[in-house]
This record gives sequence, C-alpha cells and structure tokens, in this order.
Amino acid sequence: MVIDSTILTPSLYKQQLAATMTPMGQASGNLTLDQFFKLMYYTLDIEKPGLVFAPAWPQYLIPDTPEYQATMESPTELFTDTITYMVTRQEPGSVGGNKQPFGGMNREVTPRIREVKKISNDKTRMVYGQWLDTLVQFDLWSLTNWEVEPLVLWFQRFMTTHRDFLKDMGLSEILFWWRGQDQVAAGLRNRLHFRTLVYYIRVEEISYEEDYNLKELRIKINDRINQEEA
Repeated sequence: MVIDSTILTPSLYKQQLAATMTPMGQASGNLTLDQFFKLMYYTLDIEKPGLVFAPAWPQYLIPDTPEYQATMESPTELFTDTITYMVTRQEPGSVGGNKQPFGGMNREVTPRIREVKKISNDKTRMVYGQWLDTLVQFDLWSLTNWEVEPLVLWFQRFMTTHRDFLKDMGLSEILFWWRGQDQVAAGLRNRLHFRTLVYYIRVEEISYEEDYNLKELRIKINDRINQEEA
C-alpha cells in the first residue's frame, strides 16, 4: 500500500507564508503579528486536522445567530473543537539591552528605518520596523468540560514543542503568560465550555515607503505670448 503524504518542513511553511505576504512582509526576516496568525493556522491544520482556528468569534459561537442555532440543534454532529484568538494588549517594545516583556525605559514608540533598498535608478525603498510587545488571548471551545481539558493540555504542549520552530520561522519571542478561570461562556449565553490561555508575543511590524530620486528637472517656457507682443 502506498500512502501519499506531504511533510511540511520549515521551507514549505515559508512558501505558504510567502503566498500571503505583502512586499513589506517579505522585507524582513521577522514575522509580523498577521503572519504569526497565518503560520499558526497552517501549523495547527497539519497537527490537528478538523480543529478550527479563527479570530474571535465565529458566528456559530454567538447565540441568537442562525449559525449557532443550527449547531445547537445537533451539536455532536455539527460542532467541532475551536480555538479563537484576539489581541488583549499591545505596547511599543523595548530596545537595547533590556528585552523584558513590557519592560525597559527605552521603548520604540515610532517605526525606525531598518533598511534602505535601491529598487531602480530612480526609486529607493525605505523599510521601517517597530518592535511590539503583545498579549494574545486564545480561547479553546468544546462541548463539555471533559472534552475541553484535553484540548487545553494538547494546545499547551503544542505551543511548548513548537516554540523553537516558531522562533526559527521569524517570531522574536513567545512565552506562556497566564491561564484564565475555568468557566462556561456565560457572557455569551451559550452552552459551550471554554478555557482561556494568554501568551506573550514579541513581533516586529514592518512598513515601507518608496522615494523617487529626482535627477533632472526640465522646464520648457512657452514664449508664445512674448512673440505675439513683438
């Protein structure tokens, strides 16, 4: 029996990321926050097929929506384990010797030039970067407490075992920050159970602008009026 399978090595992950990157994303070896979320999506899809990874929140998690009502009519058939994410805090990152999370007196409060690239004889690209300290909240959703706890343990181990991989792919830093109180989603008034895990992430957001090098300015003065007066 022959089984066809694709093992996603770091180089293949980079190819997938490249397909979604803008030119400014390709300008730096550091992942932006958006690229980190895309990398998480690709990696989780390989490691745990069927798991939903999405920004907070998909419609089927929100009561009084048609999607939620349809799911709750047959939850064991329609609901699948879900991890949602959202940013809960972000501040300028420190530069210099002190790289403590949210620490240091010297903060990169504005983007600074990282690189100057000559695109052509008359165009130059200025690449800017800014370090950002970020807290990302991951909410893990399942139908029961018995099902959500193994998902939490799996995700924590996933983040631990993939930490070096994520940093190798260009993430500056990722650290476990805290776990929230176990609870049912009472605030959303639905029947699902979820757990909250928060991670500290340090990223470099990249932007760029292009300057045109003006070499020569030719001005032609129309002297027709002077000729008619003469």
